Amino acid sequence: MSKTTKTPTWQEWKEIANDATHWQNHWERGLLKAQHVRDYILRLWFEEELDVTIYELDFAPLFRDDNPGGVFAVLKDPERFALVIGDYALAWLDPESGVYDERSIDIAPECIRFFCERYGTLIKAPGEAAHPERVAV
Repeated sequence: MSKTTKTPTWQEWKEIANDATHWQNHWERGLLKAQHVRDYILRLWFEEELDVTIYELDFAPLFRDDNPGGVFAVLKDPERFALVIGDYALAWLDPESGVYDERSIDIAPECIRFFCERYGTLIKAPGEAAHPERVAV
């Protein structure tokens, strides 16, 4: 899929998430891995049937520019943002304990895939090798 020139917003996701027709007969396998690349850019591995899809996505518009507030406010700190993991969902563990608890933050894989498909850079599609020339340096 090609990226649009529009900037991603949380409101855009809310509109999709609230429409049940997007979720009927849909099963998300989830994230296998998330890797901090630099700044607010993450490389994300999505599980597919016997394969993976890999994207890079710049989260700056969502966490820095769109100002989601609430639990996401701490992710404006680039050091905190870099502590990301991918384990089905995209998650930031409690920075003090290093475990998943009430201070952890997570985002559903459906939401992350939504933003990746519309605004991310496709690094690898199922059935093909990763394309090094697509990887941001």
